[in-house]
Amino acid sequence: MEVITLIEHESLPIVAQRSYGQKAITGEQAKALEKIERQLPPQAYSWGHRSIKFAQYCGVISLGPLSVEILPKIYGRETEPGACRKALIKMLIRARQLKAQRGGTANIALQKHALLDVFILNFCDQLHAELMQGMIRSYTERNENISVLRGRLRIEQQFKYNLSHKEKLYCRYDELSCDNPHNQVIKYVLRIMRNLPTGIMASKQLTELLMRFDAVSDVKADLQIIDSLSFNRATFRYEQIIMQCRWFIQGLHPDVLIGDNACLSLLFDMNKLFESYVANIFRKLAWTQGLRLREQGPQKYMVCRVDSNEQLFLMKPDMVFLDNSNHFESIADAKWKLLDDREKKMGISQADLYQMAGYATRYKVTRLALIYPKQQWLQKPVVLQLQGSLSTLQIIPVDVTGEEKQEIF
Repeated sequence: MEVITLIEHESLPIVAQRSYGQKAITGEQAKALEKIERQLPPQAYSWGHRSIKFAQYCGVISLGPLSVEILPKIYGRETEPGACRKALIKMLIRARQLKAQRGGTANIALQKHALLDVFILNFCDQLHAELMQGMIRSYTERNENISVLRGRLRIEQQFKYNLSHKEKLYCRYDELSCDNPHNQVIKYVLRIMRNLPTGIMASKQLTELLMRFDAVSDVKADLQIIDSLSFNRATFRYEQIIMQCRWFIQGLHPDVLIGDNACLSLLFDMNKLFESYVANIFRKLAWTQGLRLREQGPQKYMVCRVDSNEQLFLMKPDMVFLDNSNHFESIADAKWKLLDDREKKMGISQADLYQMAGYATRYKVTRLALIYPKQQWLQKPVVLQLQGSLSTLQIIPVDVTGEEKQEIF
């Protein structure tokens, strides 16, 4: 297993030949990344002269025997990959995109593993927990020629096959089996993971789990099969596991091969992840003040076209804080961006500022906030007064390492 670790916005050279451990990729691996790019969100990475630069998407890309992990740039920890990995894991757990491991402390130790192993070990841990309560089993109809009566005797088939075999009975019966679509999807994902470049611990857990699914048929699962699965009282416990399976399959690129191995990309948009992370923090803080937080709404239109009475320009704030009477108390948007408080405008986007002013007018609120990750040039909140109104806009830094106590604005 070989891992290259990059920090967000770092460039990776492309070389003709590389040695083990060299922070670079070969032309073959670059071609694979070029093919993968077509299936990823725009601007996940950009190309330079014999180099590739990763943008605001963090996660891991598996290129045959090589894993490239892209970690977020965390203020004060840029030279500590373990700390950046730990912060990303904490953000994923708090944003509910990665489930906390049993005991609640295992995520701290996971920083020592490569990011791909983190995702695999987390999946294995959740699957082990569900298997402890029992594997999914369902009844399947069987039609067999057997020596004892089981279920119902099929008279027509009995005459057809057993006139000269009185010792046989052709029966139809239901059998409780673990060989069902849910388990087939899980086994397929375990097999995918087993072929990835993983560490010793992850490889061992995958081997053990695959043995548990030995009686399950090998089926090539896809997103259509996963989306067709339904859940009932017997299977709802596995719904989160199946959603994780969907994530792994969605990240697989079976048509992009390096050697015999398909490539895999598991990336997170840091803008969206930061929004979810901040919302989780401020939801709890709002509750202590008797407020309720709503994400991505309530939605309102900015203007109405007079001649047609059509409403236009939908507004969708990241976070709206409401009191017990559903009155708007304040509005906040989260931005995964770098600022500089040494500049007069701090590097705040003019479009973001106009958007907040629009919220103040349309939602009739006087308290607004733009929330950014804590960084070198943004250590403390900064207050801006919107001219011509009573509204104030706070620029708030949030510590994404989770080590500092956060206060509501």
